[in-house]
Amino acid sequence: MAGMSRISAGGRALLVAGAVLLLVSLFSLPWFVVSGTRPDLPPGTYDGTGSTGLLNTLLGGPWGWIAFVWLVVSSMVGLAVATLGRRTRRLGTLGMIVLLLYAVLLFVASPYLNPLGSTGTASVAFAYGFVTAVLGSALVEAGARLPHAMPRRYSDPTVAEWDSP
Repeated sequence: MAGMSRISAGGRALLVAGAVLLLVSLFSLPWFVVSGTRPDLPPGTYDGTGSTGLLNTLLGGPWGWIAFVWLVVSSMVGLAVATLGRRTRRLGTLGMIVLLLYAVLLFVASPYLNPLGSTGTASVAFAYGFVTAVLGSALVEAGARLPHAMPRRYSDPTVAEWDSP
């Protein structure tokens, strides 16, 4: 394609590593640990799918699943980009923005999203799976931007360059 440049082998490796880290963190690593006595925030350890369900419960809509699907799609697109070897931009950045929204809504806003008549306290803490997801998105972005090294051609000096003092 015209105007598209290739990514290097290191960029492909970063893309694959980031996409795999993101997928593993979504489905098997804990993202948040919730403790407290609020009935709308059951205590426990939540992975990517569990925290998405918790986010949907808090917000009352499918917004968490839309974000979850975007993270899965961005990791799959990252694998496809690594296979094709073409540069792309903002793939990992959008993933990090989605993860930031997860963090803001679950970590910061969940104590304040208190339904009427709800009693009790809640505490939300980050777990290593969330940090792994952010690292995976950062690797996807870095790998997608890493350009392919262009071979330099040696140009023979011209007659004017040889004759000048």
